[in-house]
Amino acid sequence: MGLKTPLINFMIYVLLAASISLSIYYLPDYYFLELITAQHSAIVLNLMGIQAKAWSIENKAFLNEVQIVRDCTGIQVIAVFAGILLPLPRVSWKRKFFAISIVAISVYSANIARIALEMWLLYTGILPWSLAHYPLGIVLGVFSVAFLVIVANFFIPEISEFIYSLSKELKKYF
Repeated sequence: MGLKTPLINFMIYVLLAASISLSIYYLPDYYFLELITAQHSAIVLNLMGIQAKAWSIENKAFLNEVQIVRDCTGIQVIAVFAGILLPLPRVSWKRKFFAISIVAISVYSANIARIALEMWLLYTGILPWSLAHYPLGIVLGVFSVAFLVIVANFFIPEISEFIYSLSKELKKYF
């Protein structure tokens, strides 16, 4: 009993999606993105009345005393969405890149707002860093990813059609 075509197609899709996501996330050096994330977050904080300064040393970006690292930029979410969207069959490259661009801009903007909110909560004494950073970041991250799934599906409805057809085909084998 050999592998059937839908199962092979599913395996190829998953392999491509994982390869694209991992390559985007791990291969480039994101120092430039870390630095502009710190700079834009400082601008927002200063507009909120909280003194903030972005600075760097030895390819490390900081916002006041907090180091801005790859995970602070939201590139992991962008990489996952790119991995999901790029190997989709029967969707034009123009629509894929448009959707990824919308996701990237949304993720970047949401991360700037999240960083500013976390720093504001810290500097105003509302929450300690241990609560302002990690738990709040996860909660905001879950909501933003759910929103981005809806946005991506709006621009490329073939996502849900593709997932539905794959799940329907895979049910036959399992």
